[in-house]
Amino acid sequence: MCFDFGLKRIGTAVGNTLTKTAQPLKTAQAKNGIPNWDTINDLVSEWKPHHLVVGLPLAMDGSEGKSALAARKFGERLQSHTGIPITFVDERLSSVAADDLLRESSVGKSITRKRQQSRDGLAAELILQTYFGEQVS
Repeated sequence: MCFDFGLKRIGTAVGNTLTKTAQPLKTAQAKNGIPNWDTINDLVSEWKPHHLVVGLPLAMDGSEGKSALAARKFGERLQSHTGIPITFVDERLSSVAADDLLRESSVGKSITRKRQQSRDGLAAELILQTYFGEQVS
């Protein structure tokens, strides 16, 4: 299971390590980076993941800024909260890629609230696919 951390929304996705495929799930709401833990707990209970992946928003030069530190803090709390091991994955440009995919699928439409939530889940899916691609078979 993967999380695309944000201060207002946290995109989620679930994947299969055998087929190395992923699909977006619901977007969890957050307030100033504090997630709705009920939503997170419900997703973890439903999907019963063996491993969690959290996107790490590194700067283009690979350094960690405020966003990366906030994502690390979320990941540490998530691991403490669930007891499930976590891996951080470089998520540079995942939201941009998600925006591009959404734009291609709905030419001429603006970014609506529903599309914004779709973007968060799609970004989590892309992060999870990156994680799968980095795993040695």
